[in-house]
Amino acid sequence: MLGKFGLAVAAVLVSAAPALAADACGGAPIAPAAVDGSTVSTAQMKDAHDDVMNFIKSSDDYQSCVLADLDRQKREAAKAKDPKPLNQSIIDEANAKIAANQKTKEKVGAEYNAAVHAYKEAHPKG
Repeated sequence: MLGKFGLAVAAVLVSAAPALAADACGGAPIAPAAVDGSTVSTAQMKDAHDDVMNFIKSSDDYQSCVLADLDRQKREAAKAKDPKPLNQSIIDEANAKIAANQKTKEKVGAEYNAAVHAYKEAHPKG
C-alpha cells in the first residue's frame, strides 16, 4: 500500500516539476509606463530613463535566470537514474518566456526613444 502511495506522490511531483521550475526565476519584470516626452519635465524624463534602465537590467537578469534554470534542468535530466532528454515543452516554455520578455524590452526601448525625441523637440535648448 505504501509503495503505491509513494509512486502516486512521485508521479505528482514529476508532473509538477515543470511548473515548479517555471517559478524558479519569478515572473518577468513589469515594464515601466511610457511617458509623453512632449509634456514631461526634465526630472520626469530622468526618472523615465532610470525606470527603463532598471527594467532592461532586470530583464537581462530574468532571461539569464531562465537560461540557467533550463541548463540546470537539462543537466538533471541527463544525470537521472534513467537519463532522458529534457521534455521539449519545458524548453519551448523557457524560449517563449525569453522571447516575450525580449519583445517587451524592445517595446520599452522604442517608447523611451520616442519620448526622448519628443522631449528634445519640446525643449530644443535643453
